[in-house]
Parts: sequence; C-alpha cells; structure tokens
Amino acid sequence: MIRNYLKSLLRFLYKHKTYTLNNILGLSIGMASVVIIYLWILDELSFDTFHPNHERIYRFVQTVQNEDLEFKIAVSPAVMPPTFEEQFPEIIETARFRPETREVLVSHGDKKFYETKVAYADKEIFSLFSFRFISGSSNDPFPAVNSVIVTEKIAEKYFGEDDPTGKFITINEDQVFLISGVLENLPLNSHLKFDILCNFDILKSDSYYYSESWHDHNFYGYALLHEDADIGLLSEKFTEFMRENHQYESTTYWLQPLSDVHLRSDFDIDLYSHSEPKAQYILIFSFVGIFILLIAVFNYINLTTARSTRRAMEVGIRKVNGAIRIQLFRQFMSESFILILITYLIAMLVVELVIPFFNQLTGKELSVNYMDPSFAIGMGILVILTGFLSGVYPSLFLSSFSPIRIIKGDIKAGPSLFRKVLVFFQFFVAVFIIVCTGIIYKQLQYIQNRNIGLDKELVLYSRINGEMFKNFHSFKQELKNYPEIKNITYCSQLPTYTVASTSAVDWEGKEEETSMIIHQYIVDHDYIPLFGIELSAGRNFDLNHPSDSGDFILNEAAIRHMGLENPVGKRFQLWNREGTIIGVMKDFHFKSLHKKVEPLCLRLARTVAGYIFIKIEPDNIENTLKQVRIVWDAHNPQFPMAFEFLDNEYQKLYQSEQKLRSLFTLFALLAVFLSSLGLIGLTSFLTEKRTKEIGIRKAMGSSPWKIMTLFSWDTLKWILLSNLVAWPIAWWFMKRWLQGFAYKTEIAIWIFAAAAILVLIIAILSISFEVIRIARINPAVSLKYE
Repeated sequence: MIRNYLKSLLRFLYKHKTYTLNNILGLSIGMASVVIIYLWILDELSFDTFHPNHERIYRFVQTVQNEDLEFKIAVSPAVMPPTFEEQFPEIIETARFRPETREVLVSHGDKKFYETKVAYADKEIFSLFSFRFISGSSNDPFPAVNSVIVTEKIAEKYFGEDDPTGKFITINEDQVFLISGVLENLPLNSHLKFDILCNFDILKSDSYYYSESWHDHNFYGYALLHEDADIGLLSEKFTEFMRENHQYESTTYWLQPLSDVHLRSDFDIDLYSHSEPKAQYILIFSFVGIFILLIAVFNYINLTTARSTRRAMEVGIRKVNGAIRIQLFRQFMSESFILILITYLIAMLVVELVIPFFNQLTGKELSVNYMDPSFAIGMGILVILTGFLSGVYPSLFLSSFSPIRIIKGDIKAGPSLFRKVLVFFQFFVAVFIIVCTGIIYKQLQYIQNRNIGLDKELVLYSRINGEMFKNFHSFKQELKNYPEIKNITYCSQLPTYTVASTSAVDWEGKEEETSMIIHQYIVDHDYIPLFGIELSAGRNFDLNHPSDSGDFILNEAAIRHMGLENPVGKRFQLWNREGTIIGVMKDFHFKSLHKKVEPLCLRLARTVAGYIFIKIEPDNIENTLKQVRIVWDAHNPQFPMAFEFLDNEYQKLYQSEQKLRSLFTLFALLAVFLSSLGLIGLTSFLTEKRTKEIGIRKAMGSSPWKIMTLFSWDTLKWILLSNLVAWPIAWWFMKRWLQGFAYKTEIAIWIFAAAAILVLIIAILSISFEVIRIARINPAVSLKYE
C-alpha cells in the first residue's frame, strides 16, 4: 500500500514539474529562512549561559532620577561591591571588572601590536565566571600585582607554540607584566570581552587613576548570591543603605540578572559605551520567520487545492475500490511529509551556503551544530509543524471528494475565496516588511544627516601615549605650520564613549535634595573651535585668562537640570575643584540619538590626557596623513601612529539599526519573491484551466491586454486590500520602534505608497507573464485544448 502511494505521488510530481518545482523552491527558501533566524535566536539567548552559576550571578546597577531625566548606569564606585559583600549576607562573593577604554601597545621581543581588548578584574572574577584555564590556576590567578592573564589568541600571537606562562609582556613601553595563566578564547556569547586581563590591584598604583570615593562611578560590579536570596528585597536594602550612609536620595540601586545583561540592558553608561535592549529583536525576527514560512506554506496549500481536480479521478478510483476517507487523508498527509522532508534537506543545503553571507551581514559567527539538542528539537518541531500546516487542509479537501461527483465532473479546485485570502495574507506580510524597511532606512538617513551640534567630518583622532604626553604642544605647534591642518586639540574622552561621570557636584543656588550626574571632558583651548561647538552664553577658554584653568564651561542640558538663570559667573564645584561658569555650550550629541543630551562640563587640565583630534582640509587627504605620520614619528617614535576618522565612531553607534535594516531588506525581498512565486504558480494553473475561454475571447476580438485585465483584477483587489490592512499595523509597529530614539524622523506617507506601488507592479508582472503567454496562442489551438 505504501509503495502504491509513493508511486502515485512520484508520478503526479513528475507529470507536473512546474508545480513541483514551485512548491519545493518556495518551501525550501521559507524553511531555510526559519532555520537561519532560529540559529540567530539561539545565539542571542545563549549569552553567558555557559557559566554554571549564571542564574545566581547579578550585576550592580543604578537609576538616577534627575528631574525629568532618568539616568541609568551600570557602573559603581570601586568600594561598593566589597562593602556590600560585607554588609549583606545574601551575597556570597563579589568581583569588579573594568575594560580599558583605550587601545594599548603590547610588545614582546620584536612583536608589537595595538590591542583593544584589555581589562582589569579582581581575582574573584574566576570564582563567579567559569572561564577555562589552559595553564595557570583560577585559585591563584594573580600571584603578583603585575600579573596578567592572556587568551589563546594572544599567546599564539606573541609566543607562537611556546607556553607563555612565566614570561613577560610590556604594555605601553613602560609597564612590564608577568603572564600567570592562559585562558581558552572567550566564547562569542560572553558579554565580558577581553584578551588580556590584568590584576585589579594594578589600578591602585600611581600609573592609574583610582578612587575610593563613593561619588566616582567607574567600575562594573558582579555578585554571586545565595539561592534563596530575595532580589527585590536586597535591592531595596542597597538603596536604603546608600541613602543613609552616602546621601543618594534620588538614586535607586538594583541587581540585574546576568541573563539580562546582553538582552535587556538599557543604560546610559555601560560596558563599551551605552547599551540598547536587544530582546525586542528576538520577538521581531521570530514573527518575521513565522510569516516567511507561512507565505511558503500558503503557496503550497494554494497550488495543491487549485490542482485538486488533477487528482480527483485517483481519489474516485480508490474510493470505488473500498478506500475510506481516513485512509486517503493519511495518504495525502504522508505525501505532504515526504515533500517536506525533501524540502528540509534542500533548505539545510541552502543554509550551509548562505550562512557565511548572513554572518557577514550581522557580525555573528553562526554555524549549524547538528548534535545540539536545542537545534535538533527545533528542527523536529519545524518539520512536523510545516508538514502538518501544509498537508492538513489539502488532505481534508482531497479526501472529501465524492465518487459520484467525480464521474459527473462536478469537481471544483477548492474554494476560490480561500485561495484569495491566502494571497491577501502573503502580500500583507510583504507590504508590512517593506514599510518597516523603508522607515528604518529613513531613520538612519535622519541620523546621518541631522546636525548633532558638533562638526565631526574630517576629524582624525588617536590615543595619546608614550612621549606624546610631554610632546603634545610641540607636536601641535609643528603641525599647525601645514596649511592642510585646520586645528588640533585634545580631550580626555571620545565624544562617542563618555564614561568619566560623577555626582560629586555642587553649584551656587543648589537645593539640598537636588542631585545630578554630570559627564566631564578635560580639554584644551581649541576643543570648542575645532568641533565648531556654538556658545549660547559666555565665552570659550582663553590663553590670555590664566584663571580659566580652574573654571568650567557647561552645556545647556546641565544648566537646565541645575535650574540656573544667567549661569555665567556663578560658582560651580566638581569634586573638590571649585571655579566659575565662564560659558554655556549649545547641546551637542556625544551619544547616540537614542538618548537625550545629558549634562556635560568642560574643564582645562595641567596635563595632557586622552585623545588627540586633528581637523584637516578635504583636499589630498592621503598626503595630509603622510605629513601627520612624519611629525608623529618625530615626536613619539616608540608608538606607531594609529589615527582614525571620528565620523566612523559615530557610525558604530548605530550598528544595530544598520543590521536591522539589512535584515529587513533581505526578508522583504524573500517575502516578495515567495509571494510572487505563489502568484505565478496559481496564475499558471488558472490560465491553463481557462485556455479554451481565452481562445474564445480572442476569437471574438479581445486583445491580450483586455484579457490580462480581466484575469488580473480579481487578484489585484485582494492585494490592494492587503495594503490597506498592512499600513496601520506597520505604522503602529514602527511608531513604537521609533520611541526608542529621543530624536526621530517623521513617518512619511510616501513609504506606504511606494510599498503599494512596488507590490502591485510585481503582482502585475507575475500575472501578466502567464496570461499574455496563453493569450498569444492561436485561438484555433486554444479551442482544441482539453
């Protein structure tokens, strides 16, 4: 019996090759899309879950309410984690972590490279997190203050096949570190990222800035809790302790689960700049994957029911010979699952071919692990669900045929309304994704073209290191002799990565209960002119005013939060440094447009710090870079020049949105392609079925265009309806997405119109190809068609 069923299926598929190819191609692409999205979701959900105690590890975070601005930060004072460990018995152990915010020059022998993944941590970090040692020990990871642990990648890079344990590396040419252990390369799904991990105690030496003030928030603290710890109650205890002992009246302290760090972080200050929640994208692409698969499944259902008359005689013969409906239902369901298994194998081949491109698009390193239980279970569900959805309706429909009606020829190719509803849904999804893609693109254009209040174009930057600390002024003076150099300055921070923040501020007229976290930049006199920052009051720092070395320039956001009127000339205090407000800057964006502009102050310093910024002319950039390199090498020969363009740093702030746009574009193309594929297959069958009618109409004088219009309108009106339904839903969805930006574009009507025109053109082309082909056949031939 099974052999007979299989022969019947293969005969039918072979006889109707176009139908078979259409179904297999559509389902394969749909399933491949779902597999790739599923791999991406598994990777996102797997962050930090490889640590055995990940469910009991939390991060110290806080929320500061500055009047109308909620300021969320993931950093803590250096003294807070160990103090909380002593104060609260619910905490088993704590550890502090701090990434190096600059690239450092690492050397061993004749090998010298800039490294960007350098960090500092307490030895307890290895009690909380299960990073695997190749050599060395987690029990005593830092036997000396200058101990350092490296990953396999660094060990191979500097030492080749030799074991580096017990050997030395030099950082920034003046600090020698002893390698005390080698770790396996950190998993890509770890939110902590480092290749070189230094002993936290080194930060307490004179070479580094370290403060035990409760007002300096510069470190990331983690805690391992007892299993029965009440997280909500413990967070309340933290807040109460800080208010009683350190006067943090407007700050709420809480614990963030380790599993939320990657997916649900929304902090103004976080590891590697600010953070945006990513969990929403899992939900978005889950729905996208489901919709893409449903489009492919609906294509299958549409074509199967449309061609049901082709198998009517087979059903009639089987029923006459004693087959009952449940047997026929099982037959057609079995055929569906066989076809789905074939398409799944093809889909996996497509996945293997496409996944390198997808990785390049998303910055992931996804791969298919067929032995992973999560993947195996997911694929099992995918095959069963797709087979069931694809086969259940056609099987019920085909098995319901009556032998008497078959003999009379009274068999219809399934309910036409049902097929039209399926076409409606397919193009609804296509229009929805196209509109979303258009609005994402428009927001990115808005971001790129918005005046951020700071001229970032043609600005080079490089970290100050080596001899440049003492040679900066001579370097600056020499470069200014070149006409291609417009200006030079320095600043303690990159404008896209601001972490020097404090609440240790006071000002003239400050109310006792008022608090504010403010960012600070240490700059020289040319910072404001180089970046073209406008002043709304007061003046810039001036070399002719020596007293400016103790004064401040604040932005308008800071002035608003302080509630000052006529702020110029009023007292302002940062830590123990007291001075006068000499100027007010117009707000400029030093973070992404997700965030409102936050309080910021500039001050002069006695020593050079941070980054060099060079504003250059647009002509002959390559020659200008050569000149800068020559002067750099003369003033700082030990450190190779490593200048980059600042506008690239601003682009990095929107990497998530750029990847989202790319993915939506890809899935929009897939949705349109699959919808068109189904439309072509359905039109092919319907025109074939009405070939004789077309011949009669043509013989009566109808032109191919009139015939096409007649056949097209019935489908196109459903596609128009799909637009009308998709528009408000897409508008609502993207309105919510745009709320994640403090500064956003308007949703333009032309995007909806463009989506409608695009899908209509594609639909018309899909329909017209088959209709015109049949319409061009000689009527004499068409009238003989059976």
